[in-house]
Amino acid sequence: MKVLFVKCPYCAKQFYAETILFENKLPLHCPGCDTYFGYEVYSEQMGTAAASALTRIRKPLNEKTIPEILYIPKKSS
Repeated sequence: MKVLFVKCPYCAKQFYAETILFENKLPLHCPGCDTYFGYEVYSEQMGTAAASALTRIRKPLNEKTIPEILYIPKKSS
């Protein structure tokens, strides 16, 4: 899996998205402010893909740190 890092144009949170989303020009969801923005907005940020989704994480990935590292949306009823 290759990822690109993106900065939300609304809240400036940086997060990563898999390159397949970029290749298919799908909208991205910001985990910081819960908004979606389209390809025309994030295409300006496209650069080189990182080799792994976890390359920039400086903490061990375990049960305790998962909520800090990964965005898991709440189930809507």
